[in-house]
Amino acid sequence: MNTYKRLLKYTPEKNHYAYISIFLSVLASITAVMPYWFFWKFLNEFIIRGNAVKSKTYAIIIVGLMIAYGFIYILAVMMSHLLGFRLETNLRKEGAKNLLKASFSFFDENSSGKIKRIIDDNAVETHSIVAHLIPDNASVIVTPLLLVAMTFYIDIRLGILMLLVILVSGITIKAMMGNKEFMRLYTESLERLNSESIEYVRGMQVVKIFKGTVQSFKAFYKAIVDYSKYVLNYSLSTRTPYVLFQILLNIFVAFTVPFSVIFINRGEDPRLILCKIVYCAVVSGILNLTFTKVMYVGMNGFLGVQAVEKLENLFTEMSKDKVRYGTLEDFSNFNIEFKNVSFKYSEDYILENISFKLKEKQTYALVGKSGSGKSTIAKLISGFYKVNEGSVLIGGNDISTYSEKALSENIAFVFQNTKLFKVSIFENVKMGKENASYEEVMDAMEKANCNDIINKFKSRENTVIGSKGVHLSGGEIQRIAIARAILKNANIVILDEASAAADPENEYEIQRAFSNLMKDKTVIMIAHRLSSIKNVDEILVIEDGDIIERGKDRELMNLEGKYKYFQDIFSKANDWRIYGR
Repeated sequence: MNTYKRLLKYTPEKNHYAYISIFLSVLASITAVMPYWFFWKFLNEFIIRGNAVKSKTYAIIIVGLMIAYGFIYILAVMMSHLLGFRLETNLRKEGAKNLLKASFSFFDENSSGKIKRIIDDNAVETHSIVAHLIPDNASVIVTPLLLVAMTFYIDIRLGILMLLVILVSGITIKAMMGNKEFMRLYTESLERLNSESIEYVRGMQVVKIFKGTVQSFKAFYKAIVDYSKYVLNYSLSTRTPYVLFQILLNIFVAFTVPFSVIFINRGEDPRLILCKIVYCAVVSGILNLTFTKVMYVGMNGFLGVQAVEKLENLFTEMSKDKVRYGTLEDFSNFNIEFKNVSFKYSEDYILENISFKLKEKQTYALVGKSGSGKSTIAKLISGFYKVNEGSVLIGGNDISTYSEKALSENIAFVFQNTKLFKVSIFENVKMGKENASYEEVMDAMEKANCNDIINKFKSRENTVIGSKGVHLSGGEIQRIAIARAILKNANIVILDEASAAADPENEYEIQRAFSNLMKDKTVIMIAHRLSSIKNVDEILVIEDGDIIERGKDRELMNLEGKYKYFQDIFSKANDWRIYGR
């Protein structure tokens, strides 16, 4: 019931379907058991009294009740399935809603494939626990109670026998299901196998190209071995109780035979005893069906509980380390300051007690080897992460005091690997400013040198990204992203290696677009192509999360330090040539 409470909070608009389904399921269970009562009546009239007319009446009632059961049960299952489909849909919506609000650290630690798998797979599992288990739960409770009560009324001795069979069957079912810890390990091994299977398939081309061997996929091999071990152990552990369960319910009627012989010898009516044996033989079928449902209720119930926990843990993880925003809307200026800032993604600090200031309307370049902390500084300025210690100030105020809207409107971030949406080029650019006019959007595209891009297509700016025949290079995608940033007209612009993936021709166009984007803005550039930063106002050399050099290009070159080392290496790389004979 606790699991259902946790699930049904996601479907407040459809929860009445659960109560309707339970009511109909109870009614269906009563309707399913009643034919057995009238079957007992039929046996008495047909075998003992020889009343064919009354027997025929009972036979008609039995058929009518079975038809009524089918109709009511279908309605019950329909209600639970409508609720189940809505729950599955709402959980996916909840996942998407939480994703939109998730912290950037969450995306650093979780791949999109993993997130999608957790949401989709577990949403499906919760569908089963609602759509199938709500009617089945009602059935496995009501049906045995009615059958036992009916059997006790017919013959107290048969009632006791049925109670014993039910008790032993329950024990064997519990033994078959295994303990929770074992089931947890089993499901985790299955998840690892699914995950490693995907990685194996993705890596097949690497094996072919570099002539690797299957042994290189040790994780996949281990996942297969672990899963097979748990499956085998589980199968062996359930062998004895499963066989006992099948024997009990399939030869239930056999237990009545020796007792029948004893009671016939004591003078009881053989025809009445025959009726009771036939009744037990028929009832054993519904008992078998009911206890099979009990097994599925237990198994799917366990999976449902795990599914709820995984989804809710994922939703909690999404909001962990999330940046909290304030209410301040206006910036007095766009000076940026780091005051004793320390930050880490996991265990080790990327930045530790770093302090520096950047003046507004200046262009800065962050230089350093990969992992030195350049991108981290840029992301902290953008408000993507909250700092562990210290504070990041813009306009003299801590970044956390500004509203999300204020930060979003005043900071533009152009990533190295920009993603475009599957809408038109025009709509992709307009996302920078939702209320922009047609002229403003087209002007931004012109300033970003996108005209040659849209001129390639018949539909020009209305061409849908990703549609048939539409192929954009990395540099062209970057120019559209720059047009979006130009339209946004933010006061702080951050460029994270935004031209790294461009070919020479596109890089020239991108650099021209940058010049329009950067006018009268506070600009922070992260670049590995050192030739593009020589004319910036100031260069900051970052190493191990700290600023080790700072100044203009000429000043830093005269220092004979780390910056000059980087420039020398860059020059050698550019001068490298392949010569033929």
